[in-house]
Amino acid sequence: MKQVQLGIAGLGWWGQRLVRSVQGISDQVRFVAAAVAEPAKRTGIAAELGLELTSSVESLVRDPRLDGIVIATPHSLHREQVELAAAAGKHVFCEKPLALTADDAQRAIAACAAHGVQLAVGHNRRFAANVASLFDIVRSGELGKLLHIEGHWSNENTTRSDFGAWRASPLESPGAGMTGTGIHALDIMTALFGKADVVRVHHSSHSAPGESVRDALSVLLEFEGGVSGLLATIRPTPRFWRIHVFGLDGSVEARGDTELRVYRRGVPPEVMQLPPTDTLRRELETFAESCLGLADYPVTADHLVNCACALEGIVARMDNEEPRHD
Repeated sequence: MKQVQLGIAGLGWWGQRLVRSVQGISDQVRFVAAAVAEPAKRTGIAAELGLELTSSVESLVRDPRLDGIVIATPHSLHREQVELAAAAGKHVFCEKPLALTADDAQRAIAACAAHGVQLAVGHNRRFAANVASLFDIVRSGELGKLLHIEGHWSNENTTRSDFGAWRASPLESPGAGMTGTGIHALDIMTALFGKADVVRVHHSSHSAPGESVRDALSVLLEFEGGVSGLLATIRPTPRFWRIHVFGLDGSVEARGDTELRVYRRGVPPEVMQLPPTDTLRRELETFAESCLGLADYPVTADHLVNCACALEGIVARMDNEEPRHD
């Protein structure tokens, strides 16, 4: 298999994690260059990672060595940068969320389709073994009629010293913790059950002036076919996440990075610890395989649009309601 050569737009905390997940490790993909706004601030890390630096995405997408572009920039820049890369004939891997509105998501998808390039989005939790198994069980029909799904994602990223200030900006991360971390659960929920109507949103803020963002968000959803959903995200609390799908004949829960629980009538829950997966490496290698026509990337255009619609609906509901303060 040919090694796919990539450039990356953005080399902050997450961009560096993406590069490190494959650089010098993977036979399938290698990063060659990076575009950053201030190259002088990234010369040390670029040298460590073996990357050439440029100051503009425009020059990055013109690099003839590159098969694809990875976008790890603030969310509001994604659609324009996807369009730019696609117009240059480069395959595109964009960090989640693809866009902050359904219209921008559709425009990014259309640009890649028009130029015949692959579009992949970094919903890396899809590549965890317990999540893949949950998808298989739900789609197998063994849970019977599907009734309800619950998702929770809490992640104390706002307390990290390397957490970019832009990530807490309401303009870049609308929807409280939904945009950065809750979007993982929202992606899985809409991938399984399609378009979601946002029934109700409850947002509580626990921050004092000058503090980092500390809030809790709860969302009530209704999916096509009548499946109900509950989704919550709490930004400051220690990391915890789960997805739980309930059917008439049983339920299945993916919890944390490796745990899978299956609940059936009359027997104790079956609790399994599945092998850990480097989800960042796996998503980038699957992207490389899809660029070469060797694999289908599992996050489809319909999934991306449905997720963007749900995110936009959550943000709209929040904008119409004042948050509660402690």
